[in-house]
Amino acid sequence: MISIEKKSVNSNLLIFKFQNYDLLYPEDITEVLSFSDNKGAFKEFNYLNTLGKSCYKKIYVIGLGTTEEFNSTVLFKSIGVALNSIKNSIDNLDILDNLDVLDDPNYDLGYTIGESVSLSLYKFEGLKSKPKASVLKNVNIISNCKDSILKGIISGESINFGRELVNLPSNLVTPKYLTQKAQEVAKSSSIDITILDKYMLEKMGMNSITYVGNGSVHEPYLIVLQYLGDPSCKEITALIGKGITFDSGGLCIKPTKNMFAMVSDMAGAASVLSVMKAVTKLKPKKNIIALIPTAENMPSSKAYKPGDVIKSYSGKTIQVISTDAEGRLILCDAITYAKELGATTIIDVATLTGSCANFLGNINIGLFSNSNKLANNIISCGEDVGENFWRLPNNEEYMEKLKTPSADLKNSGNNCGGIVAGMFLKSFAEDVNFAHLDIAGSALNESCTEVYEQGANGKPSRTLIHYLTK
Repeated sequence: MISIEKKSVNSNLLIFKFQNYDLLYPEDITEVLSFSDNKGAFKEFNYLNTLGKSCYKKIYVIGLGTTEEFNSTVLFKSIGVALNSIKNSIDNLDILDNLDVLDDPNYDLGYTIGESVSLSLYKFEGLKSKPKASVLKNVNIISNCKDSILKGIISGESINFGRELVNLPSNLVTPKYLTQKAQEVAKSSSIDITILDKYMLEKMGMNSITYVGNGSVHEPYLIVLQYLGDPSCKEITALIGKGITFDSGGLCIKPTKNMFAMVSDMAGAASVLSVMKAVTKLKPKKNIIALIPTAENMPSSKAYKPGDVIKSYSGKTIQVISTDAEGRLILCDAITYAKELGATTIIDVATLTGSCANFLGNINIGLFSNSNKLANNIISCGEDVGENFWRLPNNEEYMEKLKTPSADLKNSGNNCGGIVAGMFLKSFAEDVNFAHLDIAGSALNESCTEVYEQGANGKPSRTLIHYLTK
């Protein structure tokens, strides 16, 4: 439970310290601090037993570095370091927010505190018979910035909702399960939702989605959520999330070594659903639609095959070279439908290519766009929240790799995988402002970092929420 009060509530306290600037604290805390050897270096963390000199039993100190280097990302990571160090050892904590002396219009520190606290407290308990939850249950933030902190908590808890979906196994998180979770989000916020089932998809001609799902016993769907924050405006932003709940590779089956990790191939869908959960509570004055094509890519006698030619919803025909390049197939029909719904900007989020993951690792998210303005806005928003993007080239010459005598284009080239996948999707977006975010290498943490534990981290939800609400 996270609360926001202007007074002490719990028996432990977390405070901040700079290397070159002394923040003001009550006399009893200042006296205890005089015994601390914490110099205030970025992420330097320790604690002091107060020995009865304060109303608190323990005072934890986290360093923020110098004021010159300080920004919201420094604060975000520092809080994460502190909470992840103690969340399994104490059951309650006050956090003293006395950073208002650093008031800067470039960042909202209250929002950052709320977001970091909620994201840091998340712990995936799995499906164990005796799960081990975090010991830390009650956190109170002592602050005058309640409204900003509450907004940060909304963002963090919405992202944790998506992280949980990614962390759960695919025998639970099926396409049907995703539709149910989307319906819960819509019901809780009274936004419009439409679920297109397999019958409707076939009737409409969304063959690129249905073909991918043909090999599975779990039928595909297209989920459409619509939030109208400014009905008088004609600008509509469409978010599209890849929702492959398990990717075996289909008949072009993946190597078994890491196939178990393909339960996370719906991380793009989870991110988009998280963003919609947040914006319906933060209520930006923008029009936003979310489209989540979801299917399971499995091999069977009914599965689509290499060499098949599919007529997409746009009317363009696609020759299947690899059934393991399925994400771009379900996305292309969703992109066409987003345009039909009036989208003026389209952003897709997908764990799309191994080549992007190999090239960028988990440090940068691959960004492909036909718009300099849109690309720069996303990169800038990422910098604001500490998420990194690397823009990929979009020279028309790359389209040569998608030419085939059998159809209008094929679904895979021989090399330049991440770029070619972006070119494939751009050919369906056409002249609409379009960005493709390839999160194949960055959606999961292999180990615990400052804020995130091992597993799903929700990227790039923080960037997208910031982009839509700033």
